Amino acid sequence: MTTQKLRVIHCGTGVAGRQALRAILDHPGLELAGLLVHGRDGDGRSAAALAGLPDGSGGAPGRVAATADFERIVATPADVVCYMLLLPDADRIEALLASGKSVVTTAGLMFPRWRDAATAQRLDRACRRGRSSFYVTGINPGWVDEVLPLTMSGLCRRIERIHIREYADCAQYPAPHILSVMGFGRPESELREGRLPDLAVMRDFFTQSLAALAHGLGLELDRIEESREVVAAPRDYDIKAGHIAKGTIGGQRWRWQAYAGGAPRIVQETYWITAFDLGEGWPRAGEYDNDTQWRVTLEGTPSLRCTFEPRYSFLDDTLARLAPDYNPSGLATAMAAVNSLIPVHRARPGLLCSADLPLPRCRQPAHA
Repeated sequence: MTTQKLRVIHCGTGVAGRQALRAILDHPGLELAGLLVHGRDGDGRSAAALAGLPDGSGGAPGRVAATADFERIVATPADVVCYMLLLPDADRIEALLASGKSVVTTAGLMFPRWRDAATAQRLDRACRRGRSSFYVTGINPGWVDEVLPLTMSGLCRRIERIHIREYADCAQYPAPHILSVMGFGRPESELREGRLPDLAVMRDFFTQSLAALAHGLGLELDRIEESREVVAAPRDYDIKAGHIAKGTIGGQRWRWQAYAGGAPRIVQETYWITAFDLGEGWPRAGEYDNDTQWRVTLEGTPSLRCTFEPRYSFLDDTLARLAPDYNPSGLATAMAAVNSLIPVHRARPGLLCSADLPLPRCRQPAHA
């Protein structure tokens, strides 16, 4: 007996998007039906080429030609869309949902019911019109701060507080936005004067992710508070994205605190640094041996803690030196989306959270 493959439209071929495209082409239960690219440079190129694969890879789906024409994508018959463009476009997502295609994205709009009722209503109406579903995921926000705490909660009788801590060594990332958008290497005075980028999309993403976790736990929130703290670079140094001058911003910590019953019940902190040993309370040299790490702590009965980090291998250190053409965190982000496509297609229509879905899992290809 043969099982019909799920027809997938993929959007976005950035760092994580390209890995998602590869995974779709390789997945035994998925078939690429269309490919949307953001810029004209990719228009007309084959899916295999944009995935960085040899010509002819992926069979017929690998020969699907990319398009920058969004209306053409909306008209393409498909079951689900893997939407991995950098920023969420509510108008386009609404059009895809209304056309009958469920959407899984890593771009944001995780829980618009929290302080964005108008967008939530628009997307929900589109889901009802198209009998489709909408789900947001990723490594963090998404898996670390929603799926993982929900999974851990299954071992608890009572939870008093959840603390999620992210550490990222941004010195290892060559992306120019580390300086231009995130504000590293800029004078501290620009933060006080409101001249640093406010990262509104990122802030909304994290805020809504805490609200989604609270929803999954049945926790009624009073409010979510947000703060940003920076620390100055103690010396001049270079990172992969450029130069950090002494006295400019070398590290920053964002904190989101979700209150219920007047007390902080869920706290998420992100430590983003461009060097170690920036000051008291900041990550020290030797404290971490990976460029990204998360620690999730549930204080309760019993109390639980899980430390999570993606790597090339825990068994073979030589793999990292071989410079594989993927980043572990980027690939994990991609697979959070790809492994959710089938569960989302099978779910009820409407806006979904992780608590609404079975635990996504990796399905091994036949040749594995």
